Amino acid sequence: MNAIVRRQPLITFDDVWKTYGKGEAQVHALAGINLTIGQGEFVAIMGPSGSGKSTAMNIVGCLDTPTSGRYGFLDVDAGRLDRSSRATLRNRYIGFVFQGYNLLPRTTAVENVELPLIYRGVASRERRELAMNALADVGLKGRETHTPAELSGGQQQRVAIARAIVTRPTLLVADEPTGNLDTARSHEIMDLLTRLNAELGLTIVMVTHEQDIADYASRTLRFVDGRVASDTMGLETA
Repeated sequence: MNAIVRRQPLITFDDVWKTYGKGEAQVHALAGINLTIGQGEFVAIMGPSGSGKSTAMNIVGCLDTPTSGRYGFLDVDAGRLDRSSRATLRNRYIGFVFQGYNLLPRTTAVENVELPLIYRGVASRERRELAMNALADVGLKGRETHTPAELSGGQQQRVAIARAIVTRPTLLVADEPTGNLDTARSHEIMDLLTRLNAELGLTIVMVTHEQDIADYASRTLRFVDGRVASDTMGLETA
């Protein structure tokens, strides 16, 4: 019989509110969110435009902070960190993948993947080795010297994923990672993310508006009007 896997908390929202504007113009993008995401989970966030899913994603990625309530990352009250400390947390623990691949156009795949390591001050020889390994992890061995213009959309997104995981982050934040891809390439990217989640123990939090993409996740949060309207979790083997 399948059992629910108990995971150590990575992300916690305790009565998190995010408010914009004042008086009659005040809008509650998040209205008292409470949730916990465990280490190693693969979570999809869905919801209509204006539901709060992107706001929640920005807080999860330490790109924004709550107006009130507590956002915890590991054992840190990340919502109360200053801008510099949040940047350090992002650099050490979080990788990002976006709908647009955000690759430098005249730079090779391996050089694009090396960028986060440059910011960390990793020596050139080690940096190149780690970037080559990350490209191999995403199925791009032999494409290291190709520029984005020489790669398909799916391959460009693989480079972006390699760049996100080259530092071996604890969390991968994926914002509509298949939004620019056709159906076949979309499922290839989702197969890759599922494998990385399983093999690396990488926690993934992904925003998507497509149900077939959300189905790859082991848990789906559906946001409506700044609240979690449903939280559906599948069964996993212990």
